[in-house]
Amino acid sequence: MKKILIIDDDRIFAKVLGEALIQEKFTLVEATNGVDGLTVFEKERPDFVVLDMKMPGLDGIGFLKQLREKNENKIPTPILIVSNFSDLTQVSEGVSLGIKGYISKTEKTIESIVEDIKRILETEERLRQKTQLGK
Repeated sequence: MKKILIIDDDRIFAKVLGEALIQEKFTLVEATNGVDGLTVFEKERPDFVVLDMKMPGLDGIGFLKQLREKNENKIPTPILIVSNFSDLTQVSEGVSLGIKGYISKTEKTIESIVEDIKRILETEERLRQKTQLGK
């Protein structure tokens, strides 16, 4: 079972998305801000991260920067930003830091977000297998 970390201070969104992910047989871990997200990430080593941009304390970009610093300038896990905040500068900064995509919470259903997560995980798995075959 793949483990997904949701880092979001919107408890209702996190609960609804979490329930949908559990129905799809994912294991779920959660944090409500970037600082707690880093701690949970280090402890749980999730297979995927759903990250909000705008949170109290350490925001999404801060989380990405610190995660990269702790992991030799790379993002070790696929990260999808799912946020209501859509500042193009921050989204492009997220892309440059290694996110796999950005989704606006208001433009997608929970079901389509879950499908996007599954698609990204499948793509990452195919890339990992291809890389291992090439060694």
